[in-house]
Amino acid sequence: MAAITPLQCAKCGACTVVCPVFQAGGRESLSARGRLHLLEHLDPAQASDAYAEILSQCLLCGACSSVCSRGLDPPARFIAARKQLEKTAGCQVLLRAITQKALSNPALLAAIANLGRPLLDLLPADSGLRLRLGLPLESTILSPALPETPAEKSAPPALAYFPGCYATHLHREIGEATERIATAFTGNPPLRPKQQWCCGLAAENGGDTSTAKRLAKQNILAFARNTLPILTSCASCYSQLRRYPELLADDPAWQKKGQAFAGRLVEFSTFVAQAMETDPTFSFAASAKAHTVVYHDPCHLRFHAKITAPPREILRAIPGLRLVELANGPQCCGQGGLFHLAQPELAEKIRVRLLNQVEQAAPDLVTTTCSGCLIHIQQGLGHDPTRPEVRHLAILLAELL
Repeated sequence: MAAITPLQCAKCGACTVVCPVFQAGGRESLSARGRLHLLEHLDPAQASDAYAEILSQCLLCGACSSVCSRGLDPPARFIAARKQLEKTAGCQVLLRAITQKALSNPALLAAIANLGRPLLDLLPADSGLRLRLGLPLESTILSPALPETPAEKSAPPALAYFPGCYATHLHREIGEATERIATAFTGNPPLRPKQQWCCGLAAENGGDTSTAKRLAKQNILAFARNTLPILTSCASCYSQLRRYPELLADDPAWQKKGQAFAGRLVEFSTFVAQAMETDPTFSFAASAKAHTVVYHDPCHLRFHAKITAPPREILRAIPGLRLVELANGPQCCGQGGLFHLAQPELAEKIRVRLLNQVEQAAPDLVTTTCSGCLIHIQQGLGHDPTRPEVRHLAILLAELL
């Protein structure tokens, strides 16, 4: 038997213990180990429908990478394999294609949002479409509930802001809340460059690397006119933006620009936790609505960026708020970018496992910093008043200023 090289999977099975897809389905082909075995023996360019389906059944969450004894990065290999696929796998192919097209074209996305938002605002609070899109019960949830934060208008901004597609077009309250939090700590609203586009996560995860690179270059250019730290309030966007140097590695000039860009990024909860530590006199007001809260760890922060402590530090510092953890620790929600569209049955099984844990913890509120997780968990819990509310951490904190 040939010796296993460091770049080969040792078949130890550590990934099966942590993989949410394998835990939901139980088949070897659903594990990183199973997919890596196939990649060692079969060319994705010659993939059958079944092979293409197997490669699509991965969240790319990074759980397997975090426990791999050989230091392998299976998600990176699966993305590379998807790039070679000529077959389209998974469900809701048309919807996924439309979504990817819109995300890669900011003018189209803005047009759709501008045309559709007035109609969406008229949806009743219990509308299934409102729930499907992850819209708040009231589109003006932050106004006039939040006080205006005084700012020195003549002073330059201390931060630039990358809100992401969801906070820009659908749930604008997230962007407003983030800007108010940033203003409270820096004294001035952050700069929001107009030419920024989608972070490119959906495109790259779908194997469309060329579109992901195009979006990356545009975002780098959008923020190139200043050297401010770049705040982002979406965990998935933050994870993808950090990857620009790797994504652009085949072009030394752009890779250098990507490295400079990535070095300026500031994740939202990290920013708030550090700002609170810098100013010991600052404190959030006591929460009048929620008393017990569960923080949902987005996989992109938990595995890719290793950011888990800051949001918990913030929540523990809020008077009257009790942070509770899930009995089995952090759980994936099953959203995975467009995974929930391609593999709805697996996504639902993964979400049910999470929501069962949430039900046991019995919180008043679930909060997170990932737009995708936010939508997916909201859809799972629905608008049932007996179940916990789901809110972005920025909105929760902005209401407590």
